[in-house]
Amino acid sequence: MEKRDQIKSAETKSEKPKLEFDNLAEAEQYLDWKKSVPQKVRRLVESAILEKEIKPGQTGLPLSDQFLNALGESFRQKKFTARFETDPKINNLLKPLERVETKGGYLNVFETMTNPVASWNLKKKLYETQIKIALEWLVDQDLKNLDEKVAEQSQEEGKEKKEEEQKTEDKSSDVPPVDERVSPGGNTAERKEGEPVAALFTVNPFLSGHYKQWRFNRLDPDTLEWQKPKNKFSQPTFEDHNILDARIISGKVRGKSPLSIPLRYDWTLDSDSLQTDAPEGGGEILRNQDGLWYLNINADGIFEYTIKAHKKQRVSEEIKLEKAEISGDLPSDLKEKIGELKKKNLPKLKLKREIAKLIHDSLKYATSDKLNSYYKQDPLKIFERIWQRKEANCYWTHVLGARALAEVDDEWSFISGFSVKEKDEHGNAIMHSGNGHAWLEVWDEMSGRALPLDMTPKGDPNLDSEQQEKDLEGETGEGDFGELEDELASEEEIKKKIEEMQKSQGKQEKRKITHADLEQIRFSELAECTSAQAREFLNALERVRQIKDNQGNPISDLLKDEWKKIIIERKIKSIDYRGPVRMDEGDRLEDPVSARIDIRSGEFNPSGFEKHKITEKTEMDFGGINIYFSFDLSGSMAQTDGASGRRKADVQRDGALLFVDSLMQCAYVSRQFGESPDLLPIKIMVTLASDIGETKLHLTDKWGPKEQWAMYSALNQLASGGTPTHKTLELVEVDFDKELADLKKKRVPKEKLPLHYVAEISDGAPDDFSQTESMHKDLRKKGAVVRSYTIGGKSQSKDATEPIESFSQLPQILSRDLIEKFKKLNPRRIR
Repeated sequence: MEKRDQIKSAETKSEKPKLEFDNLAEAEQYLDWKKSVPQKVRRLVESAILEKEIKPGQTGLPLSDQFLNALGESFRQKKFTARFETDPKINNLLKPLERVETKGGYLNVFETMTNPVASWNLKKKLYETQIKIALEWLVDQDLKNLDEKVAEQSQEEGKEKKEEEQKTEDKSSDVPPVDERVSPGGNTAERKEGEPVAALFTVNPFLSGHYKQWRFNRLDPDTLEWQKPKNKFSQPTFEDHNILDARIISGKVRGKSPLSIPLRYDWTLDSDSLQTDAPEGGGEILRNQDGLWYLNINADGIFEYTIKAHKKQRVSEEIKLEKAEISGDLPSDLKEKIGELKKKNLPKLKLKREIAKLIHDSLKYATSDKLNSYYKQDPLKIFERIWQRKEANCYWTHVLGARALAEVDDEWSFISGFSVKEKDEHGNAIMHSGNGHAWLEVWDEMSGRALPLDMTPKGDPNLDSEQQEKDLEGETGEGDFGELEDELASEEEIKKKIEEMQKSQGKQEKRKITHADLEQIRFSELAECTSAQAREFLNALERVRQIKDNQGNPISDLLKDEWKKIIIERKIKSIDYRGPVRMDEGDRLEDPVSARIDIRSGEFNPSGFEKHKITEKTEMDFGGINIYFSFDLSGSMAQTDGASGRRKADVQRDGALLFVDSLMQCAYVSRQFGESPDLLPIKIMVTLASDIGETKLHLTDKWGPKEQWAMYSALNQLASGGTPTHKTLELVEVDFDKELADLKKKRVPKEKLPLHYVAEISDGAPDDFSQTESMHKDLRKKGAVVRSYTIGGKSQSKDATEPIESFSQLPQILSRDLIEKFKKLNPRRIR
């Protein structure tokens, strides 16, 4: 039966139309289609295939929504359908899709994409080549218009604000607080009727739901306030996002105080879209160790900003929660009820949901200063007091909920953020002191993600109670809180279908694991990082290995080739005498008398010949090379590199990874060519000059996943503070002295000592030039070669290399200098 007939047959039987797959390959193609194409476009195509009426999903972006409406109508009609109420640009973008030229003739995109017989691979390709480009352009136009609208609103509100400030003393009510602390009566409690509120964050177009801002993992038993680890910032990496789910987030930020930007679950910020009235180059987007997004302005004052946010195209793994801490006794009857739930042997996530429902159903929503005071009076009996009174706001509910979940494990966190339900007068979503909210997160091993668990009692004015009930039951997408649209076929259903088809074909194994998959898994385990971090590093490693010099030669290969030459040049020939031997084994006559006697006696293979065996040995009169790196992560490294247009810190990171990886590959080459594993060893050390000098990799000849990730993640840290190069050189000296002492202990002769090379890299003068030069002198006296690479200026150091205009030049120049040092390992030159 043809696929179209199968669909018709299902309809005549009053069954719900569904997508059918003829074979396993088609089902797998459909799964790839789901992962690659935005849901709002997929639904238009699939509803047209099933001849099912469905309205296009609304993005809140005017031009994009007009395009989706017109696209959906054209899919249903199988031809371009003009919509006169739309912007003329929309019709101009859609009309050409009715007749697209291909190698085999002309193709109607609308008809082909809604043809059940056409493969999902072809549908995906048509989306990417014919529709995606138009959508991206329209979204950009919409966001540009929104930016202008936000700016106009900001100017209007600024005038009103100025008039209000003249009447009151409060001049920063719309600037989010600097301290990252949450407490009852703080930003999660009082909501007083009629009280004016200032927007701390504005989201346009409107988007409701839970906006996560901070994560806490310890409750102070004395103050009953939540605490969190100190932020450790790094530069964010790019994540694929859904072009149709885009928003503009705007607000104010206090300079020199990193501000956490609240985001919906599975949303990401576009770092390149940041706009601010701060001094040029003063704003940057960061992420902390919990994966939360921060805006930092390196200037004094209060500044306005806008930034784009997008929903992720694919759900990704997250960093596992740090272990949570909470102490105190639960009321006996509550503990007993939790014990009964535990006896049911439920899956861990299901058990936690049941505990959450128990707390949610047992409490009544209430919030007041009196209630806060009552609960804070006796911290030792806080859980008993909440359970006895049975009244709580979101803060106290989740204090009790956290202690209840602790009966299961310590894999949970207390989350502070906002719950948005209503629009403001401009149609925006705003976050303010009145809709601050708190909930918990729990770790799900199956998905490798932290999932929200909101057990706030009914009555919270900013929550949709009906939707919350579904979330607690696990009936909706985790973290979407009611925003998940109906799907014609879920990813889970497709995966199940694929498994069934595999079994029917006798293929019960899962998708073949590729070499890249195995490498990622192996790296993640050995480096003790997440799969996403492993993928990020391996992609970065592949990228930097492609960096080339001005002649187009990969620098990594250049270094390895030079090292191979050194190994080959160091091989010497030795002749071992083997004799006397028979004529057929010998090279020349050695004993004529013996040979003559054998010949006269009738011997056809006389003796008296000699054989010289030539063997190659590698000279061991030089001990390799130790390279000590001092990298710059001062505040100026956050600025743009003149030649590449990228952040200086990013260019330095790539250059550092390139050289260290290339050098350690050279060490591997040595072991391949040599008889001894200690032949020409290469060791490296990595230090960072930032607020303080730090050792990130002690001198080592190892270059496994653990060392690779340690170095890469270190160079991804926030660039801040000064350039205390003298501190990093002091750290270098410590490892240098240990190495010398170890060599002395092993009684390594002077001629076999390694070459010690110190590469000091920065974008300006060190904080203490004289002290840095003094350290140079000390290291030189001990036998080290010191090279000072200053980017963007001329160094006054005696050990300065030639001036380098930008960090993009560093790979070529540093490789040239290192190769010169490699050549010095040639025995003919060092004797």
